[in-house]
Amino acid sequence: MKSNKPAFAVIVVVLALWASNAQALLLDRFEKLNFSLTAAQQGLENSETSSNVFVSTIKTSKITNKDLLSFLATALNTNWPAGAQLALGEIEVTSGPGFGPPPIIWDIFVVDKTGTNPVFDVSTGINVGDTNVAYFSFDSDLTVVRSKMEGKGEIIVLTENAPFGPGIGIGSSGGSISSSGTNFGRIFFHLFNEQNGITNTDLYFDGLNAIEFHSNTTVTTNKITEYEIRSEQAPVTGDGTFNDEWTVVKGKVTGSMEWKENLIPFPGLPIIPTNWPPPILFTNIPIRLPTNWPPPILFTNTIPFTNIFTITNVPLPIAYPTTNPPPPIIILNP
Repeated sequence: MKSNKPAFAVIVVVLALWASNAQALLLDRFEKLNFSLTAAQQGLENSETSSNVFVSTIKTSKITNKDLLSFLATALNTNWPAGAQLALGEIEVTSGPGFGPPPIIWDIFVVDKTGTNPVFDVSTGINVGDTNVAYFSFDSDLTVVRSKMEGKGEIIVLTENAPFGPGIGIGSSGGSISSSGTNFGRIFFHLFNEQNGITNTDLYFDGLNAIEFHSNTTVTTNKITEYEIRSEQAPVTGDGTFNDEWTVVKGKVTGSMEWKENLIPFPGLPIIPTNWPPPILFTNIPIRLPTNWPPPILFTNTIPFTNIFTITNVPLPIAYPTTNPPPPIIILNP
């Protein structure tokens, strides 16, 4: 459920030098997640149900958003607000300087009932002394893309050597780019909980994800309007421990998001007004020097040094080779 557009579908509006000392910046875009999983755990194991009859059984249960929210609240020792949801939150990584836009990662968040305000980043989770650890992480690999892009207005074709990669961009006079397509790639989830040094949950599941997206970016002289609608789904499977029991899971994870944003174009050269007032000129201003300077200080009858000082048995600086040290500094009759 990684929303990064393919390299050749990158929409470039402005080239800029990005530099920041911050670690990461949470953007105001969240994609609602829905988990529909079936968990299979061992029931009876070689139990004698009747004379010389031994039976093993499997018990199944559902894992939904409600179950995951309850599990995370217990693991993190907290309570969620009414109507809390699970969502992917878009994070802009801004650690260290770099050319081009910072990379984007996605974390799983608990958000409020509106789906727009973060409550807690459960992918980061907690780690208290490496003995009380809880998180629900997400990762993805974008592999192949099928898409179509159409540009209107002043369109610039970008090559492989462009700073942001190949694609098309919008020139200074404005225009628009619309795109649609499907991204395919694997997604990965990891649910983990350790309490007082004892791990009770270590569950992995993953699958092949398909993202259907439609987006449009319009640029004018004073505004950038971005719109995107996206839906995705992935059949997933996995296994691991869940609440102290070995568990095999299968099911489906879906996501959906629709957003629209108006941005101010990245500032280029400053606008220079054409109606500057005339400069103020100062002429014929007399230069007045003080008349009461103190007399200069004169040093007389100084005795010059006649001795020669040579410093020996001192380690040479590291910068000098040991085989040809520089000669000593000698002061003679200054």
